[in-house]
Amino acid sequence: MLKRKGATRWLFMPIRDIILKIIEELEERDKVREKVLSLSREVVRLAGFAIRAMHRGELRDAEEKLRMAEERLSDAVATTAKYDEFAYKGFMTTAFQEYAEARLLHAFIMGREIPSPQELNVPSIPYLMALGDFVGELRRNVLICMRDGRFEDAERALDLMEEVYVNMMLVDYPEVSSLGFRQKCDVARSLLERTRAEVLLVSQEAKLAEGIEKLLKRWKGENEV
Repeated sequence: MLKRKGATRWLFMPIRDIILKIIEELEERDKVREKVLSLSREVVRLAGFAIRAMHRGELRDAEEKLRMAEERLSDAVATTAKYDEFAYKGFMTTAFQEYAEARLLHAFIMGREIPSPQELNVPSIPYLMALGDFVGELRRNVLICMRDGRFEDAERALDLMEEVYVNMMLVDYPEVSSLGFRQKCDVARSLLERTRAEVLLVSQEAKLAEGIEKLLKRWKGENEV
């Protein structure tokens, strides 16, 4: 019996070592997860600040926030190097998406070409999702431009809204649709239709106001004679 107990104890020892190594790995993975989660939240927060600053015309502040967001995102990606499955978790996908959205808006406002996923170091699927949200930011830009009387800028943003939507509709794959991309396309279409109608209405009102002003000036000139 003693010999049997000793043999059993000998058999159990490797299991304990295995479990301890697994616990050590899980602790390391948990630390990585917590760090990546914290960094990804920072990226989302900074991207949101940058977008709001751009709409207010505070480009210097927006660019600083974008720089900080890029640094946090790079740190998050580097942190996931050993456990790359974290790079595709929901919180990282959201960080990629929000960062890409902010970069797309910045490129538009600065009059630059729309950057590709490769130029932003963002995976393709989060980039596609960001395009859907970008349409909403373009609508916001249209409304700001119309409020300020910059109708040419409003039409430029509207044209890009349509271009983005039309090309989003080319994407029809289950992997993307299951993540809500089709719903983003539907929302983009709705925003585009509403914005187009509003731009047309405001443009017509502006032309009417201009015509009335010309008539008043003409009438005033005739009366002075």
